[in-house]
Amino acid sequence: MAKLLALSLCFCVLVLGASSVTFRQGGEENECQFQRLNAQRPDNRIESEGGYIETWNPNNQEFQCAGVALSRTVLRRNALRRPFYSNAPLEIYVQQGSGYFGLIFPGCPSTYEEPAQEGRRYQSQKPSRRFQEQDPSQQQQDSHQKVHRFDEGDLIAVPTGVAFWMYNDQDTDVVTVTLSDTSSIHNQLDQFPRRFYLAGNQEQEFLRYQQQQERRPRHRQISPRVRGDEQEENEGSNIFSGFAQEFLQHAFQVDRQTIQNLRGENEREEEGAIVTVRGGLRILNPDEEDESSRSPPSRREEFDEDRYERQQRGKYDENRRRYKNGIEETICSASVKKNLGRSSNPDIYNPQAGSLRSVNELDLPILGWLGLSAQHGTLYRNAMFVPHYTLNAHTIVVALNGRAHVQVVDSDGNRVYDEELQEGHVLVVPQNFAVAAKAQSENYEYLAFKTDSRPSIANLAGENSIIDNLPEEVVANSYRLPREQARQLKNNNPFKFFVPPFDHQSMREVA
Repeated sequence: MAKLLALSLCFCVLVLGASSVTFRQGGEENECQFQRLNAQRPDNRIESEGGYIETWNPNNQEFQCAGVALSRTVLRRNALRRPFYSNAPLEIYVQQGSGYFGLIFPGCPSTYEEPAQEGRRYQSQKPSRRFQEQDPSQQQQDSHQKVHRFDEGDLIAVPTGVAFWMYNDQDTDVVTVTLSDTSSIHNQLDQFPRRFYLAGNQEQEFLRYQQQQERRPRHRQISPRVRGDEQEENEGSNIFSGFAQEFLQHAFQVDRQTIQNLRGENEREEEGAIVTVRGGLRILNPDEEDESSRSPPSRREEFDEDRYERQQRGKYDENRRRYKNGIEETICSASVKKNLGRSSNPDIYNPQAGSLRSVNELDLPILGWLGLSAQHGTLYRNAMFVPHYTLNAHTIVVALNGRAHVQVVDSDGNRVYDEELQEGHVLVVPQNFAVAAKAQSENYEYLAFKTDSRPSIANLAGENSIIDNLPEEVVANSYRLPREQARQLKNNNPFKFFVPPFDHQSMREVA
């Protein structure tokens, strides 16, 4: 038994620490051969009772090259995104709003409260204030996995097969952008994004593209279970809809009406994947006074979220040693979010040009498991992000606000993109393709998903660039330049990534 436990622990360490492993599956030949890149807009919207989901066509060559799919979700006040899991790792960026979300890691404890007694369900030593107001007969303690608070700018990591839900408890709409890494080694199905819904009777957001690819119409599946003259039709579209009622009654030990709701029977498809919670969602949380005593610093104040969460868990560590199985310490207690929005402490900052902040596996270790990362950047009017390329990842650029003139160049020196990237547009920049951007609005704000957990960027111009690091003689002879001009090419731009507005007319007069 000891050997088996040691083997399990080694496996967890290997999985969570395997950042050096390639997490990409090989694509089809010529998928990344472009004569021209195109900025993409969402071309499908599925309305729900509490919001809507927009999707970009994953069959487009640019997305096929990067091996990803993209969607945008809007949750209105009191809207609940029903639980689902996916065949591919997800990165979810919160563009606007705040609320709650949950991840259900299989095999992890069903509560992070300290148990008051042994038993199938741990009981809270002191009921939540919200539940104290209820009728005593209704005060059976709920137990569930950890509920997280999210805010604008947060990046949320969702592993393959881990159930996820989200709820908006504020008046401001929640807007999220989700990347599905369908080429991840964790996806053993085909490279098509799939949502396995656990509730409801809604249309799959990527289903229409799958139908286009397969060129066959959608049809309702009929359960093969036939007993006498009885034949059951799947009236819902969630994962429970396909199971026979008697199977589910046996599994859950509840009445038939509850099972019909579980299967999504008699539910209007218009209710969709996002439902409105009448009166608001009641979530089991720590007491307000306890919460205020350990509330984190304000969002304007920079702090280490990982360290903060470790501090809050620290007081439970001694008691939890009695219950740990070696797995929950690596997966069950892993941090799953990190704020990526505008920060007082960005990775790159030029007060006259813009700023850039990145989140990779060093900031959020679970990204090393998923093989993903992300960046958030702001560029001021007429400022430039110098020509650069990503050594080891594709880049999926989402224009969040404003607009920028973007150019992309391939390995043959062809300019495959030379257009204005506007708010709502998505541009896929393949690995090693060079890209540069110049803001055309007061503030151009963008999100960049990267298909590696520790991407490396090489700038082609400016301080510490490839040109800057070449010997002057090599520059002069490679470009057939006099030594003085070679020196200027290397040294004239003192900025590393972001360059303030530049007066081309004055440069011509000097020349």
